Amino acid sequence: MVARDGFRRARRITGVIVLLLSLLIAIWHPGDRSTFWQGVEGRLLDARFFWRGPVTPPEGVAIIAFDDAAMAQLETFPPSRSALAEAVTIAAEAGAAVIALDFLLIDPRAGDVGLAEALAGVDAVLGVAEAPADASLQDLQSGDFSVVIAPELDNPLPALGPAETLRSVASIGHVNLSHDPDGAARRLGAARYLATKDGNAWYPPLALAVLKAADDKLDLQLRASPTGGHLTVGGALITLDMQGAIPLNFYGQEGTIPTYSFAELGEANLRDKIIFVGATATGFGDRHATSYDATFPGVELHATLAANVIEQRFLRRDVLTWSWDIALALMAATFGFLAARLDRPWLGVLATAAVFSALALVLQAAFVVGWWLDGVTAVFSLLLGAGAGAGLRLMEHRRRAANLSLYQSPLLVERLADATDPRFEATARPAVVLFVDVANFTTHSESLGPEGTADFLRLFHGLVEQSVEPQHGIIAHFAGDGAMVVFGLPEPGPDDAMRALCFIDALFAAVGNSPDWPGLGIRVGGHAGPVQTSIIGGKRHKQLAVSGDVVNTASRLQEFAKSQNAAIALSSALLEPDPQTRDRAEKMGLNPAGQHTLRGRMEPIDIWTGQLPGTVEP
Repeated sequence: MVARDGFRRARRITGVIVLLLSLLIAIWHPGDRSTFWQGVEGRLLDARFFWRGPVTPPEGVAIIAFDDAAMAQLETFPPSRSALAEAVTIAAEAGAAVIALDFLLIDPRAGDVGLAEALAGVDAVLGVAEAPADASLQDLQSGDFSVVIAPELDNPLPALGPAETLRSVASIGHVNLSHDPDGAARRLGAARYLATKDGNAWYPPLALAVLKAADDKLDLQLRASPTGGHLTVGGALITLDMQGAIPLNFYGQEGTIPTYSFAELGEANLRDKIIFVGATATGFGDRHATSYDATFPGVELHATLAANVIEQRFLRRDVLTWSWDIALALMAATFGFLAARLDRPWLGVLATAAVFSALALVLQAAFVVGWWLDGVTAVFSLLLGAGAGAGLRLMEHRRRAANLSLYQSPLLVERLADATDPRFEATARPAVVLFVDVANFTTHSESLGPEGTADFLRLFHGLVEQSVEPQHGIIAHFAGDGAMVVFGLPEPGPDDAMRALCFIDALFAAVGNSPDWPGLGIRVGGHAGPVQTSIIGGKRHKQLAVSGDVVNTASRLQEFAKSQNAAIALSSALLEPDPQTRDRAEKMGLNPAGQHTLRGRMEPIDIWTGQLPGTVEP
């Protein structure tokens, strides 16, 4: 009971430690804090997109692509300003609501005037990006944010905006793309703080600037904080992740958002749509790995964000999500710990797999409704709990095995423990069997009482054990004042008979030298021959059994010793095959006693008997 209570206490302590470590993992939030684990979390997010599958984007967004067909038609690369002007004019005449050019039109070029005239006839947005730190400041209009609550950044980079001819005819949105540590683009920066001649200004991403251009009454507000913050786009609230970016909720592979080639615009349905114009031609370079596609066009990233805002299909990864991450991590650690420490290993594996599957379903369900929970944190916590539970189960099994090994010979414990189906060979094998008992034990125990008898038996059993172990014998069982000792298990040896004699000699010496021994005599009967060793019992309770005529004969030889008032009675089958064994028996005071028919046997056997031997040199 004390050991069980101690182990229960160890379980509770281990469980508390697991929860504390899981809490620390969740607070650390590895999917956001570590470069390596950010990449792993990105892959886990990709898996969630894969399991969800593509979804239909809203109809209000489309793309005009300068693809390979368009580049072949124009025979120039990149597209000229005149070609861009033609695309804008066609889109405007087709009834487009607003047009965004995903190009950095920074250098003055031929055709700028025509492009400016085309842009002036429609609501349009041009791109701005970060310039090198030593670039000249440009005279740019400020961004479209009506409210900005964010810390001013030190040493912002200069703005890299459109050529002077184009600046006044369109709004501006930044086109910088963010990449995760594994190189994939899964989010867009919520705003860029850039330096201009008129001072520093915050610029919204191209997608939000387009929405503002489509509806001048739309209010854009930025509230940034060290833990993320949020954007307000009219009535839509976009929470930012802890990197101040907007996670993208992709619709599918390239082309999922309706895309029309500039070479075939006559067939395009552009009425009342937000149009993004960009280059997708081979070699243009504006391609990015995403959750669905290894070569996703940059222009479609901007279109994806606009579509997310239009239908308010966002991925939330903010402080509130972090709180859910902590709760999920604690639950994963708890259930992983409970599952892995189930008593049966196969059941623990199945239960742990079930917990892992349930965790994957929770992460996927949360993702489908727009919550990007940190998969790395959850899996870390589950593995922590499962590892601790499995380790605790292993420790408990080892403790049980150590306790149970006390009830079986150490020579057999490893063999029985390691076997998938513990058993011995079906064939009989040679062995030496000895029966030992205490003379006049019944009379002596009558005067000792129950407690005294138990103390005496512990003394006797201890003397047998200390005498047999050096000789590598096995105590098959104790039965009151008797013991059955076997030599030749688990494997027979050529010196089994000699080791049996050495045990007898050592036992009598130990009894004689024990200060607590009450002066009772010891009797030993022994025989050698084939024995059957097997595991017997039912399904849940088994024990080792050594059986055969040799066992019965050894028991009868012990009775014969008593009838002859001898201390030892051994068969000639045990002593005579080996001259060294016979010589040792003679030195111990054993002598041939002739043939005798033992009780229950029909054939007589040759027997050697002797009185209390003295200690002899081996």
